[in-house]
Amino acid sequence: MMKGDFPLVILIGLFLSFSTFSIAQLTNDHKKQILLDIGKVLSERYVFPEKALSMESIVLENLIAGNYDTITNGSYFAAQLTKDLRGISKDLHLSVSYNGNETSTESNPSKEAQEQEQWLENILKENSFGVTKTAIIEGNIGYIEMPLFGPLDRCADTLVAAMAKVVDTKALILDLRNCRGSLDENAIPFLCSYFFKESVHLFDFYVRKSNSTKQFWTYSWLPYQKYVDKPIYILTSGRTFSGGEELSYDLQQQNRGIVIGEITKGGANPTEKVLANSNYSVAVPYMQSINPISKTNWDGIGVVPDIQVNSNMALHIAHRSALDTIFKTTYNSMEKEILATQIKNIELAAPQFRKTNFILKGFKDAKEVSVSGSFNFWGTPLSLTKHEDVWRVEAEVATGIVHYKFIVDGQWIIDPDNPRTTKANGHTNSVLEIN
Repeated sequence: MMKGDFPLVILIGLFLSFSTFSIAQLTNDHKKQILLDIGKVLSERYVFPEKALSMESIVLENLIAGNYDTITNGSYFAAQLTKDLRGISKDLHLSVSYNGNETSTESNPSKEAQEQEQWLENILKENSFGVTKTAIIEGNIGYIEMPLFGPLDRCADTLVAAMAKVVDTKALILDLRNCRGSLDENAIPFLCSYFFKESVHLFDFYVRKSNSTKQFWTYSWLPYQKYVDKPIYILTSGRTFSGGEELSYDLQQQNRGIVIGEITKGGANPTEKVLANSNYSVAVPYMQSINPISKTNWDGIGVVPDIQVNSNMALHIAHRSALDTIFKTTYNSMEKEILATQIKNIELAAPQFRKTNFILKGFKDAKEVSVSGSFNFWGTPLSLTKHEDVWRVEAEVATGIVHYKFIVDGQWIIDPDNPRTTKANGHTNSVLEIN
């Protein structure tokens, strides 16, 4: 499972002064200091100061109430704090992470830069520099699958090549069902410049620290052929996040694209990673995305599709919708006949689903067990119900190869009773074949 969903913009290497102590086993005194350190980060950096104060107050109340007494593991404490802080703020970009090896108070810019460069290189290679598939499907419909938006200095050529392949198609499908974000605030304006004749005001970032607003517009001119006056369909899932949501929301608000699929994950505010102390860091949303038309964003709500369908049906519905639109605007009788045949072919090729049981044995003391996988584009997990010592849920799953994982009290695990696994983006997943 690609658990490492990343925010719209990631900035590494911003440090605050912090307390240092070794944590062999967490005590309540340690936990209190950790909460104070994290609270300091939030109060100074979080985009909404009032929410920052509320978060610090509530987690300290949790500590006093004994809600953290049973947690003695640093990683578990970070996971619980992430859950609690998100529950208070409704901000899915906000997270706390734990590093078992103490971070030195003396920052090492050279080492940090090397680590960041290696991380970026791995992410870009694993995700084909932002475009995992480009195709022309039946009816001369363009299709581009994008798992992320990378830095333009490394990924612009990939976007240009993808658009060059589909530029002469009659409609375009942008598949963002696996899109987890953007690593460059200029990538989406660049791509959207293909879709508008003139310069268009896409979105703004309000920056709390400087109390300033940055505007982002499309380019009125590109040294490439644009893709204007033709339909665009955007596919979404419950996993579509951050930058994927930005593109979906921007095109939807501009009436330039039809969003098809599921309500997206709901994270709109870019983050920076800040060390709170020698073991804990916080991904802090420090800017707010604001759409110039709606005057708001999708944070905590998600982008609501124009056509809501199961994510596994989104491509089929978009393909059919594109052909229907072309059919209605075509007056050549021969072309209409060809299109009618293509529409029938699409209907015959509709995805097939099978009822499938996901079963996890044991874990009798677990409080929550769920499952997610490629069958729902790693979106909102399905909750399992316990019967004696067996957890179970039935799901409609498309035929073919399925990758999945269970989530037990917040911890992702492979299926212990299924020996078949595969690796993707550095993570090991369980594998099923649905016939």
